[in-house]
Amino acid sequence: MYAAIVSTAALLAGIALIMLGNGLQGTLLGVRAAQESFDTLATGVVMSSYFSGFLIGSTVTSHIVRRVGHIRVFAALASVASAAVLLHALWVTPWFWSGVRIVTGFCFAGLYVITESWLNDRATNETRGALLSVYMLVTFAGMICGQLLINVGDTRSFELFILISVLVSLAVVPIALTATP
Repeated sequence: MYAAIVSTAALLAGIALIMLGNGLQGTLLGVRAAQESFDTLATGVVMSSYFSGFLIGSTVTSHIVRRVGHIRVFAALASVASAAVLLHALWVTPWFWSGVRIVTGFCFAGLYVITESWLNDRATNETRGALLSVYMLVTFAGMICGQLLINVGDTRSFELFILISVLVSLAVVPIALTATP
């Protein structure tokens, strides 16, 4: 029982960090696209590319998890998402950003699939509703607080991209240290 509680708490801590990064990234890219004078269509393509990747990630991740396991896939997707956000700071073009957003969407969808399947596995019929409610609260609170982080740095600089990468990278720590099958 104790191990299940610890692994669930670790998972929720990891998803909170992921959502902080995701919330900041969505806000930062929209603001930065305007500052870089991307036209409206280009900005729309960049921002909606995330959902193209999200669609692919939500359908593919379960197959990968069955072969490799929750923890390894979580670590791999968080690592790729962390690296992808840094690429935005290196090449500031709408078409490059669109490609990176597809990768990011894929990774975040996979992280959600892993988190939700892990929570469903840990929950009993009696606790499932409460556990998923806590998960949604953590998810939305993380997204909201992530958006507020736009105020901690200069949107024209690379520091906020680094902050997002650090948050997403740190999400792996509580998950990787979980001693659960």
